[in-house]
Amino acid sequence: MHAPKSYSVRKFPLKLLIDHQYHLELTPREEQLYLVKQQDNQLFRLIRSVTGNSGEFQPCLVFVNCKGGKSYESELLTLIRVGLWLGGRHYVISERSASMTRSGILSFIDETIGEEVNRRITMEIHMEHTVLSKYYAYRGLLLSSCHCLENWYPKIVIVPDYERIIPAQKIRFAVDQKIRFTDKSGAERDWVQKEIAQDTVDVRINVFDGSGIHHPAITARVRELTGSRTAPTTILWRAPYIKGVTHEMDYETFYRERGVDRITDVWGQEHDFSQPMILMTESMYKGKKYFEQHKDYTDWERYWECFRKYGHCIGVAKWNYSAEEEPLYTRANYQILQDLNLSYQDFASLARYSIGWAERIVSGDPLTACCFLGLFADTPEESLNDYTRAVLKNSEMLKEDGVRSYLISLLRKYRDDFKCGKLFLKSAFKFLTADPILLMEHIGGLEPTGALQADEFYSFDIHGPYLGKRLIERNPHICRSEHVILNAVTNDLLDRYCSHLSNTCIINGKSITPQRLNGADFDGDLVLVVDEPVMLKGVDPDIPIVMDREDKATAMEEPDTPEGRALMIMRTMNNIIGETSNCATVYHNKMPRTPEQKAVYESYIDLLSIINGKAIDYAKTGMLYQIPRNIAKYGHPLPYFMKYAGPYYSSLKEFSRSQSNLNRLCLELEKWDKTLRFAKPCAQFDYRIMLDPDITVPAGTFEAVEQIYLDFCREMGELGREQSMIRNYDKYKDELDGRITRKDAQAFLINWQFYYDKYRNACKEVCPDARLLANIAVLLCYEKYPKKNRKFIWRVAADGLLKNIRARDGLFPLLDEQGQIEPKGPSPIPVCEENDADRETYEYLGKRYRLSPYLEENQNQTDNSNHLTINQAEEVIYDR
Repeated sequence: MHAPKSYSVRKFPLKLLIDHQYHLELTPREEQLYLVKQQDNQLFRLIRSVTGNSGEFQPCLVFVNCKGGKSYESELLTLIRVGLWLGGRHYVISERSASMTRSGILSFIDETIGEEVNRRITMEIHMEHTVLSKYYAYRGLLLSSCHCLENWYPKIVIVPDYERIIPAQKIRFAVDQKIRFTDKSGAERDWVQKEIAQDTVDVRINVFDGSGIHHPAITARVRELTGSRTAPTTILWRAPYIKGVTHEMDYETFYRERGVDRITDVWGQEHDFSQPMILMTESMYKGKKYFEQHKDYTDWERYWECFRKYGHCIGVAKWNYSAEEEPLYTRANYQILQDLNLSYQDFASLARYSIGWAERIVSGDPLTACCFLGLFADTPEESLNDYTRAVLKNSEMLKEDGVRSYLISLLRKYRDDFKCGKLFLKSAFKFLTADPILLMEHIGGLEPTGALQADEFYSFDIHGPYLGKRLIERNPHICRSEHVILNAVTNDLLDRYCSHLSNTCIINGKSITPQRLNGADFDGDLVLVVDEPVMLKGVDPDIPIVMDREDKATAMEEPDTPEGRALMIMRTMNNIIGETSNCATVYHNKMPRTPEQKAVYESYIDLLSIINGKAIDYAKTGMLYQIPRNIAKYGHPLPYFMKYAGPYYSSLKEFSRSQSNLNRLCLELEKWDKTLRFAKPCAQFDYRIMLDPDITVPAGTFEAVEQIYLDFCREMGELGREQSMIRNYDKYKDELDGRITRKDAQAFLINWQFYYDKYRNACKEVCPDARLLANIAVLLCYEKYPKKNRKFIWRVAADGLLKNIRARDGLFPLLDEQGQIEPKGPSPIPVCEENDADRETYEYLGKRYRLSPYLEENQNQTDNSNHLTINQAEEVIYDR
């Protein structure tokens, strides 16, 4: 899977616009400061169509970051009503995607094209009243990143949804409770707030909410249009008022074997199998109500007439990993760990793999370090940096102090993430998928039996089908009942029709599993499928299920007017997702002293789960529950481990040091981190492999470079101390008084490259020969001044060093695409404990690699996407 093309667009902070009375006059250089990259989407495409401008800069749309807009409510409302002026051009309010709503970002479009673009988005929809939040959320789908598939009009059939009742479910849900309290003035007031109640009820579910199926020929066509290297068998679609996922199924064979030769759509129209189809359930077609005139198939035909008339296209937002691309180890979120009922010993064992992974990298284990660096036998050489080129020339360079320091610096974020529970688990994010066999039976008018029972699911990876119990998780995870344990199975029907659906978690249609996962559906939601037996021990599968009984409730209908829209935007700017999640984290990590107190905390967390679900869907439904006063009052301070959750959290002054599992693990990992960072350099490293013995070093040149080196060490030390003081401003504020303010200290960065260039140029003046300079730098750092700064070698002499390093043929990891383990002799390299020393393939993050010489002759043809680096894989997952 690859990202759509990116375009440059301007993004301004709200405060800047307020300070300039919504009129900005910026020079081109000033504008550069506010340029951001935004992936292509259908709104960008419409603007290109209207303006005829296909350049990489998008001048007709402007984003405004309104985070913190609650402090400027009147000014924000003015901006929404009147827009902004940029270089004499007037921009008016435009669309926003769901993620923009949650992030407090608004878009504004050039007024000269705004009316035409709005006409194309509206597609002749006329309504007297509607739920504005839902309507504009559907319009905002045009701003979702996607690949635009030009001039392709596949046959799409809308089929009825399928609902069924799941009987006798023990649930916990929110109810209104009237309380009385005394306000600050001493007056007594009545207040209605949410509390948790419990009951056993029958639950009605939409079994295939947001999903459908498509013909194999559709997969082939999308692969061709997107240029995907692998088959997109699971596709997230985008089109005006259409959103959802379909999965490739050979429905034609399935139906012919069962005597079905046609299917019936939601309007009663029959369709044969004469051409490949995309079969979408009614829940995927958000425009059904908006385009409804005759309540028959002509309404669908009218949609497609408007689709073509206003120049729209089908879009693909994302698709599945292949089995080879899918990660087998994924870093967890603290939310799915903090409510596990485990002893500390069991809990801490979850960190064992992550700790070993980091230690092997720092110790210079060739397989682990090379995989971490993205240095594979088929990595294109032009994508390497100086450090990886050095390792490529001689793998002993992994033990060199500069390379080792580079590895430690790259690992810093991972080490800090480990402290807040972001640990490697044997797991993978997958598309949540409803039983496609059951869906085909429903669409074809057959008895809806399906291929899975109420406690089962089907999935596989590169090593084959899953079997046995697995944990299913979804972010955000708030309460204990959101841990779902299902039994992985396979059978002939699934093997025949679903064994190509990689990167999916196919669940049964006979349980309320999606509802347990904080109200998940099948329109692109990802779940984390975890294979960690220790975690299973910490989950109680019999606790009542927390769910929102009013998850489909929406705000009242109202007229679609500019003022109504402005007020709706203002209402939905209030994002409490982070606040709700943090509040739940506080209660999870408190240490209740009695069973009664524990039950109270759990009821608070269950209610916060429902509130969080409401907050996530607020932009669409217009419905929001506030956190009750009694819960918010004690929802602080955050537990200690949260200081590593991000820059905002690290700046907080007060944390709870309760003896929760995550806090205890964090403290242990802090001690471990120090041993890793301050461990002695590898004694086995022979620095002479970096010297060219045929070069004579003139004494005068050596002395001149030596003086520059000593100046380098002195200034680097001074700058390092200065940076440390500024980063710890409160501790050194007396010494820094008059030099820098607290506000400037928060944004302070040293331009290290400026100083590196300064010393590199000074060295070149006294020693133009790059190889001679490298020899001198190595002798200074390793012989004459072995305890001083060795960064000097890499900052001023890297070019010559790469030429001087003694070449040695080495073996580098190459993904074993078959995943086979074949008998071989002893391991030629140190490997992690999970590796089998008697095999020729070796484990790294769950995948098997064999060792191979560097494939120089194949560099121009090689596709390296099967072994994404960790950063690359997690960026893709994050985007999804």
